[in-house]
Amino acid sequence: MIKKTFRYIFFVTIPCVLFQSPVNAQYTVGKHYAGPSIGLSFLGSTFQFGGNYEYAMDIPNFGKIGIGTILRYWSYSENFTGGKWSYTNILIGAQGNYHFVINGNELLDPYAGIVIAYDGGSVSYSGPNKKYPTPSHGGLWIGAQGGIRYWFNPNFALTGRVGFGTLSYGALELGVDLKF
Repeated sequence: MIKKTFRYIFFVTIPCVLFQSPVNAQYTVGKHYAGPSIGLSFLGSTFQFGGNYEYAMDIPNFGKIGIGTILRYWSYSENFTGGKWSYTNILIGAQGNYHFVINGNELLDPYAGIVIAYDGGSVSYSGPNKKYPTPSHGGLWIGAQGGIRYWFNPNFALTGRVGFGTLSYGALELGVDLKF
C-alpha cells in the first residue's frame, strides 16, 4: 500500500506540480506565439509537418484576435492506371483567429479563424506508360480552422487544431506554441 501511494505521488502529483505553474493570462495582447505542428492531412491521408506564427491584438468592442502565418508540408502517392502518381504540397499563407475568453480558466485558449494560403503543389507520374500529361495541382486555398491551446506554464502551450477548406484539403494537428 505504501509503494502504491508513493508511486501515485511521484508519477502523478509531482509532474502536475512541476509542469503547471501559475499562468498569467490565457492569451496576452502584444505577444508573439510560434511553434511547430504535426498532423494528419485529409488530402492523401498522410502526415503533414508545419509551423504556426500569431501576433495577439485587441480590437475595441470586438475582442482578442491573432494574425499571423502558417506553413505546411506533406506528400503522398497513389497507384492509378498502371503507374504511380506522387503529390507534394507546400502550403504558405496568412491566418486570422478570434480568441474566446473563458472566465475562470486561464489554462485554456480556444480560437476559431480563417486561413488564406497558396498551395505550391506538384505532381509526377512514374510507370510504364508515360503518355499521361502532368495535371495541375495546388493553387489558392481558403479555409476555416478551430483549435485550443492548453498552457503548461506562462510561455509554453500544447495546441490542437482542425481545419477544412478548398482543394479537398483538411487536417487534424497537434503542436506546441511558445509565447515571447
